[in-house]
Amino acid sequence: MKTAELVITVAGTGLLAYLCFLLLARGFYRQFRFFTICTALSVLTGFALIATRNHPAQYFYVYWYGEFISVLLIFLALQESFYLVFRNFLSMAWFRVLFPAIGILMVIVAVVRAAFHPVAQAGLLASALITLEIAVNLLQVGLFCLFIVLVRFFHMRWSQHAFGVVLGFGITAGGTLVVYLLRSEFGTKVDPIVRITPLLAYIAGVVVWLATFLRAEPSQPMQNRPALTPEQMASELRRYTRAVKGFLGR
Repeated sequence: MKTAELVITVAGTGLLAYLCFLLLARGFYRQFRFFTICTALSVLTGFALIATRNHPAQYFYVYWYGEFISVLLIFLALQESFYLVFRNFLSMAWFRVLFPAIGILMVIVAVVRAAFHPVAQAGLLASALITLEIAVNLLQVGLFCLFIVLVRFFHMRWSQHAFGVVLGFGITAGGTLVVYLLRSEFGTKVDPIVRITPLLAYIAGVVVWLATFLRAEPSQPMQNRPALTPEQMASELRRYTRAVKGFLGR
């Protein structure tokens, strides 16, 4: 771990530790259980990475074991926020399968991409790890996009803590995905960017989470509003379908 990476990792771990304290001290962990666990794991992983920075073998295992565990926790944290915001729509069977369906689709896209477009200038292990990073971040970006589309579709305002959780993951995953796609395409010459950019993207996500949980939630959260009626939903679907057809017909 180089000096710049160490400084960024220490800064990010410190911000995460404060976020974890905030979640526990203000009782947010009751509503955001998986997000709190994910944050605590990231803090522990950050300290472990700092402690093993001069021991490449141990660093490698700490990093990738942490990644494997965090993948599941991130998915559960995103699902947690998704259900908090859209709880009024969960009575519809098709709506309940949207989240896992998009997650599975994004993983399939990543696997197909890896099969037809191998990672440049990488051995078998490096190629597998880069492909995993792309798959994980593509999953997060896909779920973030689904969230945005549904928020727009149901005319919701960005005023809940759950929105901030999803936005932070979206920023982190978007920045990381771009650099790993560059690494896959252009090989080792972009390694300096690959080493630094995901750390910076993660700090940006942590800043969003801190800004989210430092403010009070509205006294009348949106999830308590009545859901759209079936007639309103049908009307919305027709309107969006016409818009898509008009766009494709240009």
